[in-house]
Amino acid sequence: MPELLEEDAHTRFSVDVDFSAKKERVEKIPVRTIYNGEECRPGNVNGRQKSGCFLSQVPKSAIGGTSEDFCPGGGALVLSPTGTLTICDLTEDCPSTHVCNPVHGVCCTKLPTCPKTKKTMVNFITGKPIMCQFKQGRIMPCPENGFCETTTGFCCVPGVVEELATPPPRPVENERPWRGQQCSPSTGCSGGAACICGARGNCMCECATDFGYTLASDGKTCQRVRRRLKEKCKTDMECSAAFSECSSGGCRCKRGFKRNGDGGCEPIEYRCVNKAAPLKRDEKLVTCSLKNSLLSVSSSFRSLKKSSGNETDINDEEFEQLMRGIQNGTHHDFGNGRDNCPEEHYCVPVFDDAAKPGYYKGFCCPSPSEIRPTCPVGEPHDSSYPPDYGCSRCPVDYYCHRDAVATEKTICCPKPCVSLEDIYHEGQCFSMAYYGDSCHISSQCVYSKSPDAAEEYAEVAKMECVRSICSCPAGFSYADGQCKRIMCSIGLRGEPSIDKSGQLIRCERSSDCSMGHMCDPNTHVCCKGTNRCPKDYVETGEQCTDDNCRGINEICHRTKNGKAKICCTYDDVSMMAMRDSLNTTSSASSSV
Repeated sequence: MPELLEEDAHTRFSVDVDFSAKKERVEKIPVRTIYNGEECRPGNVNGRQKSGCFLSQVPKSAIGGTSEDFCPGGGALVLSPTGTLTICDLTEDCPSTHVCNPVHGVCCTKLPTCPKTKKTMVNFITGKPIMCQFKQGRIMPCPENGFCETTTGFCCVPGVVEELATPPPRPVENERPWRGQQCSPSTGCSGGAACICGARGNCMCECATDFGYTLASDGKTCQRVRRRLKEKCKTDMECSAAFSECSSGGCRCKRGFKRNGDGGCEPIEYRCVNKAAPLKRDEKLVTCSLKNSLLSVSSSFRSLKKSSGNETDINDEEFEQLMRGIQNGTHHDFGNGRDNCPEEHYCVPVFDDAAKPGYYKGFCCPSPSEIRPTCPVGEPHDSSYPPDYGCSRCPVDYYCHRDAVATEKTICCPKPCVSLEDIYHEGQCFSMAYYGDSCHISSQCVYSKSPDAAEEYAEVAKMECVRSICSCPAGFSYADGQCKRIMCSIGLRGEPSIDKSGQLIRCERSSDCSMGHMCDPNTHVCCKGTNRCPKDYVETGEQCTDDNCRGINEICHRTKNGKAKICCTYDDVSMMAMRDSLNTTSSASSSV
């Protein structure tokens, strides 16, 4: 009677085995290899874990990597370097960009996931489709708004949506309220929502439809509707190309601009006052930089960005892509109080030079004799006409321009981007995003306020767009509204402790930290080291000679080895505050 091999995992197989003939073959075959329609690997053999050969679910025709039955849609099976079939399950994913077929548990180079009328739900971390049913087993729930497509085993979204469902940003300390929650105009809202107040003063976080925001597929955040040129639109806010507008139901270039090959709008011509021609070299315009302090309040160029903490990384090459044919100019220090155009020319600003804070970027024009204003690019608004021109009826998608040299008159000129919350980048307008918000480029990621002054024990860095989420760069943690690298001022003076999610471990006293750590009184984070101060005190990181410690509650303490004297302060911040309060009360009582 032949023996019975049985595997007690999720699937069981019965195989007739002649161990007298197969024992030698089993010992020599590598683990998890396919041999004559059998899979040889460790398994349950008559109640014991041994190496054995089990019937493979994949037929011989599939082992060659061309089976349409196991990888439909023109895909091929993925083989390992040893020529064996690459198997996957719910815990072990496929390598590289290959996708796991949940129906058979094999890796394919290409695989249909959802019907054409549906959208595949993708894991925003791995970038791969989300499985919901493995080998016709139990159906697992899909993320919000999703359903399980049992014919393929993947999660799909009903109907066609513009963006895949992504989880909401990870909550942070003192996070702003989300859509549908009460808010304060001074703090704002999270997830792209705006704090909108009613007639009775009740303020709620809502999607600002007037600015092109709609409810995202996650049902919690707001997203900007972005339309490219020629696509249908309802408002100007939806058009992503700089110098574009929603006209006749579609996104088109504004008057005075034309489409270029990069999906943007470029000026038809570049004009100087007095109908003079801009400065050119080799048939290309010459760019220039102008310090904004050289322009008076009446002549300041009003850009699309009003916030002081929003910088973009626009360089000369990117500027050239916006303004076709412009040649990069040579930038100098402006110690002489003027722009960097040649003599008999001056700089006409077009927009902020984000690569050089405090400067505008434009092109050089000859010094004029007439005083007739003109827009550097595009056509002026209909309300700004001769002989008075002016900006009294200048709409929001225009800015008030005045030539600092040629004329005292102002004129309404078109902005590159309509929304005040947009970031200009390579001819497109992107929404500003905060920590945890979705993003496309790192230039979108900004702080909700201007960075504070440099801290003694912290280094501040810019946020980055990582996996479509605004995050802190490696080595930095989000703290106090900024990406900071905080260093310990006591103990071993290295980097502070972090939790499993990479966030700093905050503390008020050393008992909040784990063993071998103490609470840094300067940064209130847990740091490695042994406290050398008396009980209820902790080191400040400074040494002393007599009683010259800085804080009024600090003492000068000699260490046990007697080789050093260090400053110590109260370990418990709340205890220190209570003692100060008692001392104040005691002093007041004694003076009565």
